[in-house]
This record gives sequence, C-alpha cells and structure tokens, in this order.
Amino acid sequence: MKTYNYYITFLCDLMVIDLPNLKYHYQDKYYDAYGRDVEPFELKPNAKATTVSNENTIYIDLDKFKDDMDVYLSLAHEVRHCAQLQSMYDDELAKDVSPFEIIQKWKKELKHFDASDVVGYENQSIELDANAFAWWIGRVVFNVEMYANCNKMLFNEYKKYICDYYSESEIKECIKYSDFQYSKNQA
Repeated sequence: MKTYNYYITFLCDLMVIDLPNLKYHYQDKYYDAYGRDVEPFELKPNAKATTVSNENTIYIDLDKFKDDMDVYLSLAHEVRHCAQLQSMYDDELAKDVSPFEIIQKWKKELKHFDASDVVGYENQSIELDANAFAWWIGRVVFNVEMYANCNKMLFNEYKKYICDYYSESEIKECIKYSDFQYSKNQA
C-alpha cells in the first residue's frame, strides 16, 4: 500500500501546519494514511488530487499519476492548499505561511473560487502560490524543474516570494531532521 506520509510530514513541518487527512486510491483500494479502509471517492476526470477545505483532507488517486515525481509535486501543491486554508483562520500560523496581503487575497478568492474546470483558474492567487511552492520544492528537494500552465509574469512574482519565504537552507535543514527520503515510499 503506497503512502507518502514522511513527505507530507516534512512539508507540514516546513510550513508549521497541522497534518491534513489523506485519502488514497490505488489499484482498486481506498485507504487513509494509516492503511485503513475508507469510503470510495471519485475525483473530477481531469483531477489527480484535490483538497477539501472544510475537512482539511487531500484526496489522491495514485492510479492517475505517470510517476512518483508527479505525485511528489502534486502533493506539495495540495499540502500548500492546506497551509493556505489553515493560515486564513489562524493569525499565529499565518506569519509562517505567507505575507498578510496574500492571505487576504486568498480569503477574497475563496468566496468566488474557480475550480480547475474553469478557464483561467490557474491564474488565481491561490493556484499561483500552490504552484510556486511545488515548483520550489521540486527544485530544492528533487532537483527538477516543474512547468506550470499559467501567466508567467504572475508566476514569477509568486516564485520570488516563495523562495524568499522558504530559503533553500531552511528546506534542506527541515529534510535533514525529517524521516523523508526521496526513494522511501512506505509500503
């Protein structure tokens, strides 16, 4: 049974957020982070993973991914969504996640959030931020370049602030003290 618990824990420790609930689908099995059976779920046809805000839960269909790197980058994106949501309601946590102005943008966007089936959704602050975070984790942790289909100028602004907010040395220090190893998926 594939899980990515150490990786999720590393990401949450880096951002100082609560662990989200994880619900996996893999090879006709539906289970949580501890391998316990969960109710079957279905994602939108174009979605590999999604975050349900009022549950602090990430649903992930591992059968839809081309490889582990695709999973890691997607999970970084989804865990960032959890951080965004948690920071909107916890002022103490907020300072560890993002500048105040950006969190205020997220709050406004959530009132009229466009899901992935709406043209232009990828240019919302919430999505730009999650993509920039996944991009930075990809570069620092895995030495890969992630492509994001969005407005490049806006994306570059988010990449800059993410790099400033989470330094390379901080990320590497957090990995050093975590149990996450790139080749280590729990079975």
